[in-house]
Amino acid sequence: METTPQIDSHLKANMNMSKKDIIVGNFLGGIAWGFGTVIGAGVVVAILGAILNQLGVFNTIGSFFSLPPQLQ
Repeated sequence: METTPQIDSHLKANMNMSKKDIIVGNFLGGIAWGFGTVIGAGVVVAILGAILNQLGVFNTIGSFFSLPPQLQ
């Protein structure tokens, strides 16, 4: 397989790293990726919830699942 000079330089840089440094770097990168995913999903859900609340969707859903007046 043919490699580009950029790939070659990246591979040579990684060859000089110890296994411990690679593992720690990948672990911290994974934690950062997971944290960013959770924060991003939380922002999207909050915005979507605010939009649905403004449209009154939650009131409709709540009235659908509430007990009939004679059972309250």
